[in-house]
Amino acid sequence: MIRILFILAFLLSLDASSNEFYGRIAVDTRSTNLSEESETDVESNESKVGFKGSFKLNEDNGDLSLIYQAEYGFDPVDGKARGDEGTFKQRNTFLGIKSKNYGTLMAGTHDTAFKKAQFKIDLFNDLLPDIKNILQGENRFEDYVGYISPKFKNYFFTINSIKNPNPGTSNYKSYSVHYTGDKFSASVAIDDAVKGYDSSRYSLLVPLGSLQFGFIFQDSKKISTNASDKGKVISVQKKLSDKNKIKFQYADSDMKVVGGKNTTLGLDHLLAKDLTLFIFYSDFKADNDAKEREVFSVGLEYKF
Repeated sequence: MIRILFILAFLLSLDASSNEFYGRIAVDTRSTNLSEESETDVESNESKVGFKGSFKLNEDNGDLSLIYQAEYGFDPVDGKARGDEGTFKQRNTFLGIKSKNYGTLMAGTHDTAFKKAQFKIDLFNDLLPDIKNILQGENRFEDYVGYISPKFKNYFFTINSIKNPNPGTSNYKSYSVHYTGDKFSASVAIDDAVKGYDSSRYSLLVPLGSLQFGFIFQDSKKISTNASDKGKVISVQKKLSDKNKIKFQYADSDMKVVGGKNTTLGLDHLLAKDLTLFIFYSDFKADNDAKEREVFSVGLEYKF
């Protein structure tokens, strides 16, 4: 943490072309019905704070810039982050070089190309129905080196190499190819031996006026057993007005829980420019009754 503060102090002393302090505080009151009991609690939903920016490396010619970001998660409910790093848990934190013509190269801690390839199809990202509870591959790693290509018309690609924590083993690899257009966006992503899994993911996001449709199909193979599981996510979002949108999401797979099926219906209401009231009902089914739960949540999200 102290090293990050020294780096930030150095960067702020330079003539930055842009910088931004940002964050998200999301808290909900959650009523959960389990197989044998019910409970109500107040929970944090991946609250975070960060600083990011860039500055030109060659003002006279070219477009080369240094980019940087330091982001940490915290828990405003329990007063600490859940993790090994005390009050703050490190999230995407990196230094990089960016060029419009040559792309972006960065190193540090970051989400994998595979994880980022889902666009914003997961309508309940960072909330309890997050697809990480259904699908493999929602990973963030230290010792990360990533390259994002410049856009070739509507296409770009991403390549990651991540140090494998097991001595004497090859680095993890994660790749993605994206198409972004006015009518739809699509991506194909591959994880190569990441945390013991080979995975492929196909994502499609289609906006139709006030509607947005999303679809993810994924195949993951556990290398040690050669066993494969498939999974999918279907999401639909409709904008009802400038302040209201309704969301539906269905996800199923055996990857995390055998017979795992998660159906969620939610509503977002904009109370102010950066303040949102969110409500959702989520029904999680599994072959093992002890894993099943029904959740009703009412919460607030403030972004700055």
